[in-house]
Amino acid sequence: MNQIIFTIIFLAFLTAGFLAWYFSHKSREKERMLLIEKGQDVPEQKNGWSFSFRFPWLKLGVLITAIATGLIFGILISEITDIRAEFEPIMMLLFGGIGMIIAHYVGKKDNG
Repeated sequence: MNQIIFTIIFLAFLTAGFLAWYFSHKSREKERMLLIEKGQDVPEQKNGWSFSFRFPWLKLGVLITAIATGLIFGILISEITDIRAEFEPIMMLLFGGIGMIIAHYVGKKDNG
């Protein structure tokens, strides 16, 4: 039963990924056609992409570090005190949220 559920979820993710790609490709093509109809210049594309995307490694690193710190604090607090084990995910979420806030400000470009 678990294998069937896993297969269904996997196929759902594949379908969602394909549909996201398809509709973004279709909307990009519509935008190009509208620009051509209006007589405007169509931006040059490199390898089929008209934009540059840089993965936010610094933000991801800050977030993962904050979640790991929350897990460590949760384990330490639950070992030192008699608090139940549900305290660990709470600390992970708390520190993860703090990490997201810090990552937002770390990744911001300085407008000086």
